[in-house]
Amino acid sequence: MTLNQIIELDIIDMTDEGGAIAKIDNITVFLDKGVIGDKVLAKIKKIKKNYVQADVKKIIEKSTLRNEQQLCEIQDVCGGCQILDIRYEKQLEIKKNLVIQKLKRIGNIENPNVKDIIYMDNPFRYRNKVQIPVGKINGETKIGFYKQKSHDIVPFFDCKIQDKINKDIIDIIKQYIKKNNISIYDEKTHKGELRHIVTKISKSTNEIMLILVTNSEITLNVEYILEKIKEKNIPICSIIQNINIKKTNVILSNNNIILYGKNYIVDTIDSLSFRIYPNSFYQVNTIQMNKMYKKVMDYADISINDTIYDLYCGIGTMSLLFSKKAKQVYGIEVVKEAIQSANENASINKISNAHFICGKVEDEIENLINKSNKPDIVVLDPARKGCEETVLNTILKSLPRKIIYVSCNPATLARDLSILLKNKEYTLDEITPFDLFCHTMHVECVVLMSRVAPNK
Repeated sequence: MTLNQIIELDIIDMTDEGGAIAKIDNITVFLDKGVIGDKVLAKIKKIKKNYVQADVKKIIEKSTLRNEQQLCEIQDVCGGCQILDIRYEKQLEIKKNLVIQKLKRIGNIENPNVKDIIYMDNPFRYRNKVQIPVGKINGETKIGFYKQKSHDIVPFFDCKIQDKINKDIIDIIKQYIKKNNISIYDEKTHKGELRHIVTKISKSTNEIMLILVTNSEITLNVEYILEKIKEKNIPICSIIQNINIKKTNVILSNNNIILYGKNYIVDTIDSLSFRIYPNSFYQVNTIQMNKMYKKVMDYADISINDTIYDLYCGIGTMSLLFSKKAKQVYGIEVVKEAIQSANENASINKISNAHFICGKVEDEIENLINKSNKPDIVVLDPARKGCEETVLNTILKSLPRKIIYVSCNPATLARDLSILLKNKEYTLDEITPFDLFCHTMHVECVVLMSRVAPNK
């Protein structure tokens, strides 16, 4: 093989990022796109000792996994829905198999009890949050999504996974930019005003928050936006200016100004109210989030005398759900604003048996064990990087009755489970995957582990 050579390949697998995998002479070829079962022509762009990288130039034969027709006009270039072109039932099979393979290869777990993935009846229009970059192409303002593996903006007419109301909001913003002569941010020069448009939508109250991310502290005049949203009866109850003057890929800073209404929206889960602020983390798929939390509650099977540790607790969503049945709940989270929200959410729901600690879990968990009751149930919900090994070892020493792990990354889940299972103090009872991010390769899992009864 040589650089720039065109080769014919049969795609046999897919990567976590939605890329494709083929084999040639027992060498693995990683491709930028493709579906299992496709036959393609690809151009070699990199040759390494153990693998090759190539770009698909033409699909010779389409896989039977593919949809019969294209569902989105930019799905081939947008970096969002990597597997939108695969039939939904086949997406679910691919994701379940991904979880199983990670558990086997990384966790060395044989025959893991992985249930069928919990799917959506309608896998479209599910996102309650969208972040849209703003830029200029040939001097013309463009609002869209980033092209795959780049910061080139791809304009779109209608995104199939976000709420339809966002299209109306974007149309208003386009006119607002023209009418008020708003300058557009340029990543290369770090000049210009408007960087991103963010919306958050409560599916239970229909409240909408609009966030305009700017590159300066000059306060925006949003009278035109207010006039138009009232004309169209769009239920925006909060307009925030987020000031982010750093050269960074992080979209939101912590500097927020209220331009209209309040600085939060309210969503409800199982009769509990939660305030969602501009910087609050909240699951983007409300329907699947509720299903997932119900599974966590079912696995926990909480008794009235239980003490529960909710590690990486965020704004306290699961902690407060646990508190309705448990004796005491302790949540730990490193983000200061999230802990403030958790305490506020406990207060507005009149919950007194949930206690929140701000700090790194690895720094705080041992102190918590020494100062409170040992946990009967430990719930872990870490970021994609998973848990620190010290956290897992401390949990093992505390010997809870159950460990429930909520994961957004099957690879780090498999790694962490191998640590939790190493001393054979716990059994891996069941793993339920959830499809929270339809048409992408992301998959969430809820895992139940139970302590092995000591010999009598």
